[in-house]
Amino acid sequence: MSDRGQRFDTTEIDTAKYQQRMEKRRKKRRERRESRVPRWVYKIILILILCVFSMLIWFNRYNLTPSNVLEWVQNSVVGMGIGDGFPSRIVGNSVSKGNFQSMNKEAVVVSDTALTVLNSTAKAVVSRQHSFSRPVMKVGGSRILIYNLGGKGYRVESQSKTLVKEDGQQNILAGALAVNGRYALITQADGYLGCLTAYAADGKVLFHYWFSDYYPTAVALSADGTKAAVAAVSAKDGAMTSAVYLLDFSNSKPVEPAAVYAENMMLDISYSGNGTVTAVGDRLTAVIGAGGKTNFDYQGLHLSAYSMDSGKTALGLTPYGSAGNGKLVVLDDTGSAAASVPLAQPVESLSLYADAMAVLSQGQVRFYSAAAGTLTGTCDAGSDARAIALHDETSAYILGVSEIRLANSK
Repeated sequence: MSDRGQRFDTTEIDTAKYQQRMEKRRKKRRERRESRVPRWVYKIILILILCVFSMLIWFNRYNLTPSNVLEWVQNSVVGMGIGDGFPSRIVGNSVSKGNFQSMNKEAVVVSDTALTVLNSTAKAVVSRQHSFSRPVMKVGGSRILIYNLGGKGYRVESQSKTLVKEDGQQNILAGALAVNGRYALITQADGYLGCLTAYAADGKVLFHYWFSDYYPTAVALSADGTKAAVAAVSAKDGAMTSAVYLLDFSNSKPVEPAAVYAENMMLDISYSGNGTVTAVGDRLTAVIGAGGKTNFDYQGLHLSAYSMDSGKTALGLTPYGSAGNGKLVVLDDTGSAAASVPLAQPVESLSLYADAMAVLSQGQVRFYSAAAGTLTGTCDAGSDARAIALHDETSAYILGVSEIRLANSK
């Protein structure tokens, strides 16, 4: 009897331990279930990722054509490699200020004899000769348009190769390049004051427009290359008058100027991604957008330099003679002054990049926030510095008399 009782007691102990172990396992499973992230959270995260991806595709839709993607791959391969570092000698004898820019953080230079593209280590990822006597450069996306001002020749370049090389029938007055590779040229035209011709990326003619009231002097294209903004001038009542035309390539009918500006000569024009058009003149800058038209008058100051990028416009304004100080003004895409900085020295060159802005004055580069106008740094540019182009928010390429340099903000 005692043996059977002992066996019974042992069985009860084993059963109790088993139940304790099972209870612990159930508790752990409950804890894991409670700590597990619900499936609906993963679904929301996936939806957010897809939304961000879709937005990136939408904003870059003009660049995501098969030919552009292939070109991007080719350019990436060509751009690989390390150079000997800056300074880098200019290929050719001279470079105009407008033919020195930054594209995808690389320095793009068109001299009197050659196109050169330098990466941040001064490796020449592009070096091609041209024969234009008065070359003018326009940058759009990852391509470069070069035309012979007053001549008939032009070409469209990528890093990997020359995409278009043509001679037109009339002398070229102005040109523009869209980010998707479409381009436009303004030329002289028999019986008219000028003609705009728009081209597909492969050089096929898409659109013509002839001007009969104003002489066209500058052109800009929308991001998709389906619209153009043209600055034009005329002498009326003994004074210079400018006009801005807005052209839609789906409509070939004659249009009236969208705006006319008396006693003002428009020097340049740009088309931002949101459809806003900005025209920089010698006495005022005009902004035309969906919200209306805004003019920023210089109030008697002289425009010494300007830069336009992504809807922002930076203006370097100085007094005539030596009376008083000038100022640096940044206009947003509504034409309002987002920032204003007093300057005691004249501005020789300006460059915009994202929220950064750089000013060249008397051999020194000053870096500012384009949104707030606050000084973020300075660096020495050299006594021969003629122009600057921002490499990023804290460094700038510098065009000297015979070389290109890269300087960092301190």
